[in-house]
Amino acid sequence: MAKLAIIYGTGFGNTGIMAKAIEEGARNAGLDVTIKKVDEASPADVEKADAIAIGLATYKGAGMPTVIKYVGNLAKVPLKGKVGTAFGSYGWSGEGPIVVTRMLRGYGMDVLEPPLRIKRIPEEEGIEECKKLGKMIADKIKK
Repeated sequence: MAKLAIIYGTGFGNTGIMAKAIEEGARNAGLDVTIKKVDEASPADVEKADAIAIGLATYKGAGMPTVIKYVGNLAKVPLKGKVGTAFGSYGWSGEGPIVVTRMLRGYGMDVLEPPLRIKRIPEEEGIEECKKLGKMIADKIKK
């Protein structure tokens, strides 16, 4: 079974809501999903995955430092050719997922773009977008 690893950081819980909706969409599309908060994750969590989704809130015009550090540590993991994407909630500017998208692309991943960004708390429409992203990831890695 194809595997997706979702690793995320969340400040107020909004990105966590997104992560769980992406998980639901991916599971419903037939993927085996591992979902972890960034402080519980290690680079090994993505090594055996066919795809990874990194979630983070935007913090001071960039991404949450803990998530950026985690993604930086992925440079040592063979990610070339795997599917990757970034997502996150934001209040003002929303650069966090864009920063991570660039990092994943730099590792030679097949990155789904643009990253999914939702302002503040994901409402019903935003949650549906997250579920669609989970299905999109499944469709991409099942090809």
